[in-house]
Amino acid sequence: MTDHLIRRVIKSSRLWGLLFLISFTACNRGLVFEDKHELADHRWHKDSLAVFAPEIEDTSKVVNIGFTLQHNNNYPYSNMWLFVDVKGPEGQLQTDTMEFFLAEPDGRWLGQGNDDSRSVNWLYKPGVKLRNPGSYEFSVRQGMRRDVLEGVHSLSLWIEEAEQKEGLK
Repeated sequence: MTDHLIRRVIKSSRLWGLLFLISFTACNRGLVFEDKHELADHRWHKDSLAVFAPEIEDTSKVVNIGFTLQHNNNYPYSNMWLFVDVKGPEGQLQTDTMEFFLAEPDGRWLGQGNDDSRSVNWLYKPGVKLRNPGSYEFSVRQGMRRDVLEGVHSLSLWIEEAEQKEGLK
């Protein structure tokens, strides 16, 4: 009788685990695009561009656009300035200057990881609708006052479907 009860509990917990996994996956926003630009020798020269070229087909959805920076303890600052040029499918160009915070005021690194590798996410453009389908180009360069930034592993661009509020669908 005990074996029978244990088997039922195991089957029941597997079923609940499967239901949890399905519901968790269903609630996740869909990733539209993600690409990573690796930096040689963990160094980012001021003239080096990180270029991303997402192909956007569905412009009916609201999306979040963001960056993930991966760095280590050799990075000498608590922030990073970036110059971002976005070229749309019809040639229109938008230029932004943005500051990416990497550490708390007390010096503790933000993000996830350890001293060898930390990843920090930035939400660059929340809740936007891209006007035109086609090829976009995001060109990013570091805007710090040093020619070469040490300790920068990579920069990634990601685009995900945004959660829409109930009244905005």
